[in-house]
Amino acid sequence: MNKNYYEKEMNFMDQLFTIGQLAKLFNTKVPTLRYYDEVGLLKPARVDPQTHYRYYTTEQFERLNVITYLRTLDLPLDAIRDFFEARDTSKLEAMLREQKSQVKKQITILENIEQIIDARLTQVEDAMHSSLEKIEIIKLPAIPIISLRENYRSNEDIEFPISILRQRYDVNKNIFLGKVALTISQKRLQNYKFDEYTSLLLILEPGDNNQTNEYLQAGRYLRIRFHGTHDTAPVQYQKLIDYCSDHHYQVVGDAVETTLIDYGITDDLSKYVTEIRIPIAD
Repeated sequence: MNKNYYEKEMNFMDQLFTIGQLAKLFNTKVPTLRYYDEVGLLKPARVDPQTHYRYYTTEQFERLNVITYLRTLDLPLDAIRDFFEARDTSKLEAMLREQKSQVKKQITILENIEQIIDARLTQVEDAMHSSLEKIEIIKLPAIPIISLRENYRSNEDIEFPISILRQRYDVNKNIFLGKVALTISQKRLQNYKFDEYTSLLLILEPGDNNQTNEYLQAGRYLRIRFHGTHDTAPVQYQKLIDYCSDHHYQVVGDAVETTLIDYGITDDLSKYVTEIRIPIAD
C-alpha cells in the first residue's frame, strides 16, 4: 500500500467524531449515545468545556460495536457494564448462557401465544362460516376448564365475575377472547329457566399454562349456533329442549353457552354468533 493510504489511515484514527456523526456511522440514535454516556457505558473521548459537545475517536468504535451486539442479544445495560468492568471471557460466557436461558423462555411464551392466536382464528373462521339456527349432533372430547360457580341472569354484566375468575386463578387477561362460557344446570333446563345461569367457565386450550382438574364431559352434544348473545339465547334453549323431547334424547348434564363473535371482535350486532351445547346420552 502507498504512503498516501497510510497517511489517510492515520488521519482517520486521529479524527474526532461528533455524537451525530457517530450515531450515523452506527445507525443508532443520538439520545441513546447520550444515555450510554450518562450511565458510564460509553464515555466520549473529549467534551468541549465551552459548548459541552461530545467527541469520540475510532478507539471507541470497538466498544460501541460490542455494546450494540450485546444489546441485540437483549442483554441489560447493567450486565454489559459489568462485563466491561470485568473484561473476562468467563464473565461473558456466563452472561450469554443466562441470556440463552431467557431467550428459550421467551420462545416458549411466544409459541404458547401462537397456539392461542391459531385457536382464535380457527374459532372465528368456523363461526363466520357455520350454519345458523340449525340443530346438530356433535361429539366432543373432555375439555379442560376453570369455573366460577355463581348464579347470573342474562341481563347482568358478567365482566365483574370474569375479573374475579382471572384474579382467583391468576389467568392472563389477554387469553379470554372467545373462551368464556356460561352454563345452565340440567335442573334449570328441565324447569325451563333459560335466563338463569349456574356458573362461569374459562375454556382452556393448548398454549394456556393454567392447571386444572375440571373438565366438560366428553360425549355427544346437541348444538345450535345463532346470531345474537345471551339476551336472545332463551328461545334457542327452548328449541333444543323441544328437539330433545321430539327425538327422545336424554339430557345428561349442564348446557354450555359460548359467545364466539361479540363486541370484542366487532361492533356489528348482526355479526354476533353464540353457540349453545347440551350434553345428551349416547
